[in-house]
Amino acid sequence: MLRLAMLSIGSFIWLVTEVMPIGLLTDIAQGLGVSSGQAGLLVTGYAWLVALTAIPLTALTSGIDRRIMIAGLLALAGVVDILSAFVSNFTVMALLRITLAFGHGLFWSTVAGVAVRLAPHMPVAKAAAWVFTGVAMGFAIGVPLISAIGQWFGWRMAFAFCGMAALLVCAGLVVMLPSLPSQRRHFDLRPLLKEPKFLYIAGLTMVLVMAHFTAYTYVVPLLLEVTHSPQTLIPSLLLVYGIAGIAGNWLSGRAPWGASRVIMIAVWGLLATYTLLLLCGHSTVMVWVNMVLWGMAASALNMAPQSYAMELAPSEREAACSFSVTGFNAGVGAGALLGGTALSTIGVHSLPIMSSALGLLALVVLYWGKRFTPTKTA
Repeated sequence: MLRLAMLSIGSFIWLVTEVMPIGLLTDIAQGLGVSSGQAGLLVTGYAWLVALTAIPLTALTSGIDRRIMIAGLLALAGVVDILSAFVSNFTVMALLRITLAFGHGLFWSTVAGVAVRLAPHMPVAKAAAWVFTGVAMGFAIGVPLISAIGQWFGWRMAFAFCGMAALLVCAGLVVMLPSLPSQRRHFDLRPLLKEPKFLYIAGLTMVLVMAHFTAYTYVVPLLLEVTHSPQTLIPSLLLVYGIAGIAGNWLSGRAPWGASRVIMIAVWGLLATYTLLLLCGHSTVMVWVNMVLWGMAASALNMAPQSYAMELAPSEREAACSFSVTGFNAGVGAGALLGGTALSTIGVHSLPIMSSALGLLALVVLYWGKRFTPTKTA
């Protein structure tokens, strides 16, 4: 359990490192002398690069001991964060984020499979839930904390603090994890790209993530303009969203069903969320209820696609996770682009409607995927 907890902390650190530029975007832009739009490329460019590199880099590194891989990737995050604290040029910052993006796909393609190997007698979904508890905690606690550090001490100190934490966790993993030799010395990408099951994993994950991020990327305008929540209430609503996500992650990992049913329930939760968003009006109570439901559904969709991928391909877990990571990041980028376009052309009320349509599409894709019957694993 202690090893799984350390993996969860590593996931927490990586999640915060990944999204840190979002909460500190304006400060970074001012510090590097660029516009907020240019600084935003650190986020959108990162997501697209991960989508392009996750699968081939996972193939190239398939023979490396997973203990060395996970520890090395956290070392990479630590070094990149610390160097980012000292840059004075946007181009250098962009290069550092590009370097980190190469490691992102590897980390998330590998870490869930490592958790399953460390707990072979634990159900796959429960072992994966340990990893994704760190993600839920990152959204609920890590992101607000790092944003507060940025406001109190400056964005450079926030990067430095996160970098030092990553190096400490790296050291802990080196000490605590056993040697985990690669289970596949050769990862041949070409036949996997021709296998419908793996393409289905990427496609399903992308649609699921788009159904969430088309709306969630613009959660603040939604809360301000659709539910008429006051600006002062937004941080508290987002905190409740994060805390609900922790509960949703815990429940998803202990659900007595397969991951496909967890995904289905989570999508219906999203659809209920978007309906409530449009119906909340000025009801403060309904807004709170909505954020709890949204946080729980979203946390399930963070974890369940990778669990489903590992159920569908138990002998190729890391390969399956790499396809899921690719779909996830493509979904983040596509969802943000689609939502931003709709926001500027149609209006904020279109976002829940478009996200609901994507959610319904995801249910159709999920139903179609029943042809790939999951293999029961311990």
